[in-house]
Amino acid sequence: MQTESVMASETTSAEAPPVTGDAKAVYFGWRDLLFVVAALATAITVARLGMSTWVDGNRTETVKAQGEAVAAWMTEQGKHREAGQATDLAFCSLADVRWSECRDAMVAANGPFADMRNQFSSDGPIFSSSCDRTRLETQGSLILEKGTPKPPDGSSLLYSPLADDEPLIEPLSLRVSICGRGFAVIHVAEFKF
Repeated sequence: MQTESVMASETTSAEAPPVTGDAKAVYFGWRDLLFVVAALATAITVARLGMSTWVDGNRTETVKAQGEAVAAWMTEQGKHREAGQATDLAFCSLADVRWSECRDAMVAANGPFADMRNQFSSDGPIFSSSCDRTRLETQGSLILEKGTPKPPDGSSLLYSPLADDEPLIEPLSLRVSICGRGFAVIHVAEFKF
């Protein structure tokens, strides 16, 4: 009798439950469609964000390379100035020249950086005094800062923006930075000019 009850329970548990009425199970319903649409929207958003991050990262690296080129050129010209020789851009060697005039000559049509452009904004400045979120055009610009000895020891420097009317008579300790992705200031190089 025990074997009959075990067999009876095995046959009833192995059988599929009976389907009641005429309702069939829906294979792909509106909930499934909603899930697929949400998954596609998420995938598209992640792809666009990834692409935007990649493009901005490449632009930041290009601006950084421009900053390195400016620092290398100005370091070389600083050595010429210190030795009393004329620089490659004679306009920057004159005693009564201000930084804004030399900067404009550097990016002029016949200057060493004539092909340099702001990578983030086509009408943005190449050089700016700061990386300012309220001025969107400053993103992608180069920032030159003048170093002055920090009291009391004088061995370290305190940097502030290089003013447009800064005379270029004496050698200057400078730092070039860039205004990168997300308006982050990235220091590139320190040099003498």
